[in-house]
Amino acid sequence: MSGRAYKRSWKNLLINKRYQLRFTLFMAGLAAVLMTLLGWWVTRVAGEATTVAKSRQRGRICPTVPAVADARAPVQVDVGDLQPVAPPEPGASGAAAGGGAAAGSGAAAGSAGGDGADGAARHRVIIDESSMRIDADAAPETPPPPPPVKPAITPEQRARLEAERAACEKDIAHQIAKIERANRNIVYVLVGSGLLLTLGLALFGIKMTHRVAGPLHKVTLYLAKLRDGRYDKVYDLRKGDQLVEFYEHFKHAHAGVVALEEADLARIKAALEALEADGVLARSAEARAAADALREVLARKEASLV
Repeated sequence: MSGRAYKRSWKNLLINKRYQLRFTLFMAGLAAVLMTLLGWWVTRVAGEATTVAKSRQRGRICPTVPAVADARAPVQVDVGDLQPVAPPEPGASGAAAGGGAAAGSGAAAGSAGGDGADGAARHRVIIDESSMRIDADAAPETPPPPPPVKPAITPEQRARLEAERAACEKDIAHQIAKIERANRNIVYVLVGSGLLLTLGLALFGIKMTHRVAGPLHKVTLYLAKLRDGRYDKVYDLRKGDQLVEFYEHFKHAHAGVVALEEADLARIKAALEALEADGVLARSAEARAAADALREVLARKEASLV
């Protein structure tokens, strides 16, 4: 039998709620659990990769700007030109007792003073940050070379170095922020994908179970009409429905029952026509009662074949 095509409606998707919701919730719940485990593993690996990438950025070496002055450099003071301090004079008794010796020592002192005036070794005092030492050289020697002094830089060079360092630090901060943003995007994508997958599976499950529940629901309706003695026309399934073979068997069985009912109708009509033609109904009250019963059956059967 050819049938009209029905359009599938979203309003009537849940025909058999117990069957459809049980199947759909199981499928969506399983997908949610698997996506949760996958998201936990991906976020863990992404977090480790983010930490390594941030450490690499923090380990970058930016240009160094030298200080203006080094306050901790050693200070050297040369006091060779200072006059030596004379020792204190002895007492009177010492001068009387050692008068003769004083004369001889005075000559020696004079010669010593002469030596000092002619070119005795200078006394040099070196003052460091934490100690002071006095080197008295017996003979003059070449002074050690001064410590190397870092070459001074121009203000333009300092400004350029400061700009390069600021740009380097800004780039490091930008790269770290970019890495953190990428890590957050991974989390957002995982959460969004999990929600979309769960929702999509739920809708797909309801849609697919409806393709099975729909044919079963139609068969149930037709069987209920058969129970009430109504033989409606059986329409074809909608496109995409499942259980097509089962439904075709039901259609053939329904058509066979309808064919039997039509054959009974034809025999009843023939019997009534024969009774009326023979005039039996006019002669026999029993025949008329039987004919009335047949007419009721005929009307009922004609009403059932809609």
